[in-house]
Amino acid sequence: MKTNSKQVKEQIRQHVLDCVYDVEENTYPTFEGAKNRLLSEFDRVANHKWNVNRLPNNQERFSDYLNGIPFHFEYENEGIKDYLNGLGINPENKEFDSAKSMRLYHYLIYRAIS
Repeated sequence: MKTNSKQVKEQIRQHVLDCVYDVEENTYPTFEGAKNRLLSEFDRVANHKWNVNRLPNNQERFSDYLNGIPFHFEYENEGIKDYLNGLGINPENKEFDSAKSMRLYHYLIYRAIS
């Protein structure tokens, strides 16, 4: 299955919905609410002038933001690998290096909220 399939996109949207919470640690009832909260926090934390100069690409800055472990997103290599394999995008169960897997995980989330 490809990462741009409708099924994978929906699973990523659900993952964002499951991982993002409000200030009282309640999850959002809609994807739009979770997306807006995630974008708001990303903007607040990662888009200060020094960080924009250091990482001018939004996707790279978002990946850097996720490396700070916001909300309940996966951050351990094994968890990311298991999550990506659970999407069905790696039916041969090939081993990828952890940096490549992390970039793909971050990219899929970024694409879902952009």
